Amino acid sequence: MRRPHIFFYLLLCLTPLALLAQAKLEKAPALADTAVPALIRAAVEPSGARIVRPDGSVLCEIWLRKSLPNGAAAANKGAAYPGLSESVLVGVISFPNGGSDFRGQAIKPGFYTMRYELLPEDGNHMGVAPTRDFALLLPASADSDPSAKYDYGQMVKLSSQASGTNHPAAFLLLTPEGGEERTYQNADGFQVYAGSIMTPDGKSAPIALVVKGRAEQ
Repeated sequence: MRRPHIFFYLLLCLTPLALLAQAKLEKAPALADTAVPALIRAAVEPSGARIVRPDGSVLCEIWLRKSLPNGAAAANKGAAYPGLSESVLVGVISFPNGGSDFRGQAIKPGFYTMRYELLPEDGNHMGVAPTRDFALLLPASADSDPSAKYDYGQMVKLSSQASGTNHPAAFLLLTPEGGEERTYQNADGFQVYAGSIMTPDGKSAPIALVVKGRAEQ
């Protein structure tokens, strides 16, 4: 008569362990792939971050910029990242197995530069995300100069090459929090990468990038 009780006890003990399985952060080697232009490779940190799913597959690899250039700060109304100017290079991301952006658009395997952009304050974009701050992905082959500046139209056009649609490949940037480099799942179920970039005055500026998660439809 006790066997069913033992079975359910074991089930209750094992289930939380399965639920606790989460992605983990590993160190990625230097960005050496020549698919990424030399000047971009030279602008990012010598080692990156690799996010590994519970099944052992790689979700993505990220190399943040070594330091932000002078003049990167901008007084952006309502922005979570007032220290970043629009189109400034944030880093490089690789999706070895492909991925998807905040709209749910498929992203092909490959290397992409990440540039900061603000969601327009218009009726088409109101309430679609908790912040106006995004990293737009550009194919690395189409973005060779880390100091390049693009206007909004140019950013959308270049990023559309990454998504293969009329919309840019957009990855949400959450309100940054201090702390060490890590990856975690937030209350919305988004997989987040948290890191930091050095500012021109030598300070550490935190960044929180949603690498997996999409807006409610």
